[in-house]
Amino acid sequence: MSHLVPLALLASAAAAAPAGGNQQNAETQEYLTYLNKNLSENYAWSLLAFAACIFIYRSSVRVYAHMRHLASLTATSQKYFAEGDSRVNWLKRHILYAPTFRHKRATEIQFHRYLNFGSIPTRFQTVFITACIVVNVWACCWEVPWNDERLQVLPILRNRTGTLSVANLVPVLIMATIKNPLIEILDISYDTFNLMHRWLGRLCILQGVAHTVCYMIAKVEKEGWEGLNKSVQHEFIYAGLAATIGFVMLFFQAPKVVRSWAYEVFLHAHFIIVAVTFAFLWIHLLEYPQLAFLIASIAIWAATRGWRFATLAYRTWGGSGRCQAEVEALPGDALRVTLTTPRPWKYKSGQSLYLTIPSVGLWTAHPFSIAWSDAEHGLSRSTTVKRSNTVKAFVDPEKAPIVRSRPKSSEMEKATYSLVIKARTGMTGKLYDRVARSNGPEPGKMTFNACIEGPYGGDRSMASYGTVMLFASGVGITHQIPYIKQLLEGYNDGTVAARRVTLVWSVTSTDCLEWIRPWMHEILGIENRRDVLKIILYITRAGLSQPIRSPSETVKMLRGRPDVQSLMEVEAEEQLGCVGVSVCAGGGLADEVRRATRVLLSKGSNVEFVEEGFGW
Repeated sequence: MSHLVPLALLASAAAAAPAGGNQQNAETQEYLTYLNKNLSENYAWSLLAFAACIFIYRSSVRVYAHMRHLASLTATSQKYFAEGDSRVNWLKRHILYAPTFRHKRATEIQFHRYLNFGSIPTRFQTVFITACIVVNVWACCWEVPWNDERLQVLPILRNRTGTLSVANLVPVLIMATIKNPLIEILDISYDTFNLMHRWLGRLCILQGVAHTVCYMIAKVEKEGWEGLNKSVQHEFIYAGLAATIGFVMLFFQAPKVVRSWAYEVFLHAHFIIVAVTFAFLWIHLLEYPQLAFLIASIAIWAATRGWRFATLAYRTWGGSGRCQAEVEALPGDALRVTLTTPRPWKYKSGQSLYLTIPSVGLWTAHPFSIAWSDAEHGLSRSTTVKRSNTVKAFVDPEKAPIVRSRPKSSEMEKATYSLVIKARTGMTGKLYDRVARSNGPEPGKMTFNACIEGPYGGDRSMASYGTVMLFASGVGITHQIPYIKQLLEGYNDGTVAARRVTLVWSVTSTDCLEWIRPWMHEILGIENRRDVLKIILYITRAGLSQPIRSPSETVKMLRGRPDVQSLMEVEAEEQLGCVGVSVCAGGGLADEVRRATRVLLSKGSNVEFVEEGFGW
């Protein structure tokens, strides 16, 4: 959001700038006013038309997935959906799933631990970004009378670039909104919207700079630097200049290299600068038609902030008390957080929330995937079973007796939501240190008052895939665990197409297995689990003297890193129906999974790829 706002405002400030002291004649003024008005309206309609095209495409994909889901419920082989259309596979392999260059997409460009420049977009995202730039450059130059005197051309360029910059401010703010209805309607992830937000913001800034430069050149050539200095004393120009400075500040504080240093500082500074800039921009555009774009932008921004605060208040406080977080320190510098909220919701796989613990970091709000919840996601709990307390280790789950149980109504009323947090710097590091050093009744465990905002996400279903492969590294397992439970319960209920589910989890040591031990025991106790689920654990930093044993054929533990290509080729040879591949992992593993998916597409398999992650 940072990049977009600065430049849009910068452009608008310039756009609203006066005509430069009657620098253009009446004929030129009438010409550019008419042209700019129609240009901004047509630009807005073109954006809506593009969104409509995406909606039509995504709707057709949804309909096909739904039909595949229904047709696969009773089918045994699902052969019809195992082979992909050659044209669709080509599109996926070379455009939709392909990185811009070679094989790296999620791996970040990093020259030093403090010099992180972010990741590279996919080829389709690059095409879209390039198209946006080309369209905006063309619109800035279209029908400009280049053969006229410079003092006639500059005002036209100034107003044109300014108008487009302000018009771009609306989609910039829409794309920065996490509670964006277009995320579900268009089936585009928030990470993708956030990426487009940043790039469209950079484009707005360039338009704003061009707008300002055109005004300054024309003013200096006609009245000299003294005339430019005098114009700055006018409230209209002064407000525009202040807005421009604010957006330039946002532009330089928003790159990944700055955000990775101090994200919380960036976030709150960004919020304050945007608010102040909007105020100055309002003064600047008060008597101009571009004010309508600003009003729409402010309405979107204010509504988003208001909605998020209302959601936080609703989930945090209620008649039965306030949200509580039970935090437990785990091996591998991790925390397991169990949240109890006075106003629970029906949980769906893939959901996330923002967590704030005021006593540790009052002004911090971090997004985390919800790894587990007692609030079911619509499937029957009748098939859920639990292992007895005799189970002591993750690697030996099948030796304990199965104990069937139904939740009591009182348990459902006190639904919990669990997270796994990897301790790093900032709030997570402080929280881990505080909990790990606690000397209360239960050492390594503490309870805090917490604030939660959400849930977000949970719109993607894996129910239509006959073969499902889930990849994770580290805490990325928190995104995949809920899908495993959902698919196994759906298999028993006859509500999903999945017949083969494989989880590949890469961790640095066996200590990390403790993070999800209680939930994995419950999953391993679900009826018919052995018929569907296969788990492969990779311990990347296991010492040669450390014993690594696989407890069974369906739960394997191996040393080293996963050979993603080989794993996926084995599944492809025995695939049932369409293959759904999901990865929530670091850049290296995510890129390997993407590369292997494209190889399967080249061999004719029907494969769909989903990459999950937070693009901060």
